[in-house]
Amino acid sequence: MNRGRGSNRIIGPDGGFRRQNDETIRGRRCLYDNESGASWYKSGWAGVYIGNRMNPRRAFTLVELLVVIAIIGILAAMILSVLGRAKNSASKVTDLNNLKQIMVALHTYTSDGGDVLPPPNWDNGYGTGWLYRADTSLPGPDRYKLDGGLLWPLLRQAQVYVCPSDDLQMWHASAHAGGAAAQRRQQLSSYAMNGAVIGYMAMIDPPVKLAQMRPTDCAFWETDETEPAYFNDGANYPPEGVSGRHYQGGIQAAFDTSVSYVRLDDWRTDVVDPGRNRLWAYPNSPDGGDPQYGHNPQ
Repeated sequence: MNRGRGSNRIIGPDGGFRRQNDETIRGRRCLYDNESGASWYKSGWAGVYIGNRMNPRRAFTLVELLVVIAIIGILAAMILSVLGRAKNSASKVTDLNNLKQIMVALHTYTSDGGDVLPPPNWDNGYGTGWLYRADTSLPGPDRYKLDGGLLWPLLRQAQVYVCPSDDLQMWHASAHAGGAAAQRRQQLSSYAMNGAVIGYMAMIDPPVKLAQMRPTDCAFWETDETEPAYFNDGANYPPEGVSGRHYQGGIQAAFDTSVSYVRLDDWRTDVVDPGRNRLWAYPNSPDGGDPQYGHNPQ
């Protein structure tokens, strides 16, 4: 605003004269150039009016702030979703690599042992198998000794037994505990071996030979982490299911050392199949199941 001559008034933005009010304006030093080009300072007054008068600085409205917050929230959710998927994909790659190493170790073990497969630790925490040696004098998870497992001398890395997305010590509601939260008894591995090698509940000793299993038969898979009772040992049973932590599916390994992703719905299809298949794979029974009970344990 320009100061009016001869009075205590200023020229407003509409070109009219307004009386100065020292309570509503601030002094400001303004630099002007005179006609000769010389610079000189002049005391000027810039109107800063309160209320419904002119205010050069405009604040955000509540609606605008809410819109900005909503946009930030949407972008954050999108970024978190992308990061979550990337992390899960990296975890799947680690699972594939882990099970590949386990299968190579399994083949090495059988080649040195007359082609006989290692016991799958289908023993509720007793004996020695692929995963651990049990010390029954100790309680709970302490009884499972990873360094006593039959594949340990070939692997020698505890992380090879674990999916990065799995929490071995997690608490979860268990149907086998009346819905109460429970922990796993075996807290060594995210993966377990197919009990088909000993006829499941029949627990036939010694296990079958590698040559008796079909190349595409499932040897290992990620155990379903939503039921702690399934981690009572180192063996898997087809109806117990596969983990769904990798977007409705988990990682499996076949006896030919191939590893792959399997969806939950494909898994369930094989579980209810009455004949022998890659899950129901015991070679000495007609349907690949338990030699006495088949696919229906008593």
